[in-house]
Order: sequence, then C-alpha cells, then structure tokens
Amino acid sequence: MKSTTPTLMPAPNRVLLLEDDAGMQSFLQALLQSQGYQLEICAEGLSGLELLAHQHFDVLLLDLGLPDIDGIELLRQLRQWSEVPVIVISARGKEQDKVTALDCGANDYVTKPFSAGELLARLRAALRPRHGHTPVLGFGTVRIDPVQRLVHKDDVAVHLTKTEYEMLLCLLRHAGSALTHNQILTQVWGATYQDRPEYIRVHMAQLRQKLEDNPAAPQHLKTEAGVGYRLCL
Repeated sequence: MKSTTPTLMPAPNRVLLLEDDAGMQSFLQALLQSQGYQLEICAEGLSGLELLAHQHFDVLLLDLGLPDIDGIELLRQLRQWSEVPVIVISARGKEQDKVTALDCGANDYVTKPFSAGELLARLRAALRPRHGHTPVLGFGTVRIDPVQRLVHKDDVAVHLTKTEYEMLLCLLRHAGSALTHNQILTQVWGATYQDRPEYIRVHMAQLRQKLEDNPAAPQHLKTEAGVGYRLCL
C-alpha cells in the first residue's frame, strides 16, 4: 500500500470584530465563518486592545461607537504599536469621520448598512501582503517595472513624470484601500504639503489620461468623494 503525504491546509485568517451590537455580531459571524474566516468577537474596545496585544489577528473590524472608548481613540492607541490592517465599520457616514479614521491609521472605512459582497471585497484587499512583501505591480493592462521605473499599458511604454510615478506607487502600495488626500500628500510631497488636495487632482487627472481606458469613467483610479482616492485592481 502506498503511503500518502498529508496535505497541509493554510491556516484560516483570524479576524477580530470590535462591535457591541448583537445583530451586527450575528450577521458578521455567519458571513465570515461561511467564507472560512476564524472570527473572534469583543464588545468592548479596551478588552479588544488587550486581545490584540497578546494574540495574532490578520485584520481588525472596528466599530467606532464602542461603549467604553471611542473608536478613533482606540485606533490612535493601536497605531502606536501595531500595524494590523483595520477596517472601520460604522454608522457614522460623514466625510470628515471617514477622513479622520483613515488619517489615524485605518486601512479602509465601510459605512453601515453595507452589503456582504462589499465587506468581503474590502477584507480581501486588507489581507493582501504589505510591508516587506512584494507589492502589487500592475492593474488591468498596466504593468510597472520598479527597478527601471518603467510603466507599460497594453505593452506600450507610458511616460510618467516623477510625481505621477511616485503617486502611482503610493496607490499601488495600498491597493484596494482608500487613501485620504493628506496621506497621499505626505507620502508623495511631504508633510509640509498637507491640506493641498488640488496638487493631487491635477496629477490624478494626468494619470487617468495615460492609464485608464476611459479617463472620464475610471475603472481603477477611483475617487472617494470628499476623502481621497482608491486604486481598484
């Protein structure tokens, strides 16, 4: 009889949900477990921080309206010592709430009510390899050679200015996640250029002209109204 080598299955992604609403807890538990995620639920923010300090989680789903600590303050504390991907799920739908959460270190922001498909897509984006791993080096028919700093679309070389190229790399490093204007300005122009979104708009329009099939209806370089931009793969 031939011996068989057991197949090692990858460990499921561990998700921590900080949410005090029982209905939302039940919905997300059923949804995420059906997709193979391992979910832990915590209704209080400080207990959640304790869990994050002592256990490994691949992503955090964070409601801002927690009973013991405001979600923004929790996010600020967490980012002092952890880079775990964070997706905010909140009923606070104002643009300033989104900008504040993203500027404080959230990777993405989903406004309640949201569809199952939308949340799962955001989860997949948040779980893509980042820091220290191979970055995404293309989207659609666009390919980037980071060594020679060359960009091709449909196998044809595209000339980008230095600023356009740096902005494209910034979006690629965070592919799938929403970036605020100030996050992009800080990474591309430097911290002294904050609150100057007009700088980004000009270069984004140029990138769309060069890289999108239809610049007027971009499929990849998306606007997050009042917040910033997102690169969709």
